[in-house]
Amino acid sequence: MVNKTSNFLRPFLSALPMLAVMVVIFLFSGQQGTESAGVSNGVGEWLFGILGIEIPPGMSASRVPIIFGLNIRKLAHIFLYFLLGGTSFLFASTLPIKATRNKRPAVSGGIALVISLLYACLDEVHQSFVPGRAAQLRDVGVDAIGFVLAIVLCTAIWYLALWTKNRREMRYAANPQ
Repeated sequence: MVNKTSNFLRPFLSALPMLAVMVVIFLFSGQQGTESAGVSNGVGEWLFGILGIEIPPGMSASRVPIIFGLNIRKLAHIFLYFLLGGTSFLFASTLPIKATRNKRPAVSGGIALVISLLYACLDEVHQSFVPGRAAQLRDVGVDAIGFVLAIVLCTAIWYLALWTKNRREMRYAANPQ
């Protein structure tokens, strides 16, 4: 029998990491343009110093392309939204949803996708009220790279675990000892 307390407690506790990531994103988004650029430049200078990479003359550290043409600011978006996608998936996986064992990972992934996408859109709206910042649809696309990667990874791991469990059960059923 399922304990009704755990039906509430598990989702509540699994929501805490997701909410913590949302707060961090909100705080970074609330930084004014110059403050945000300063933080990005500081992180970029620190990272390039560790890696021994020279910053091109006349270019700020936050604008130097690092990988796939993405700079430190865009990579920070991807990283934070990767965390949001993973923690949203964790939260969605604890919700008392009626779905078959094989459909549950996809349903949890869909819920996590909606949560992450809505938050990315709301974050851009929030930025539109911050001096020196602007709401840009392109940023939602960059954010989506992060959360989609996390959700796909979590869903794939869950399906791999189900596949492994099914194989074990089939082996045991064919050869019980």
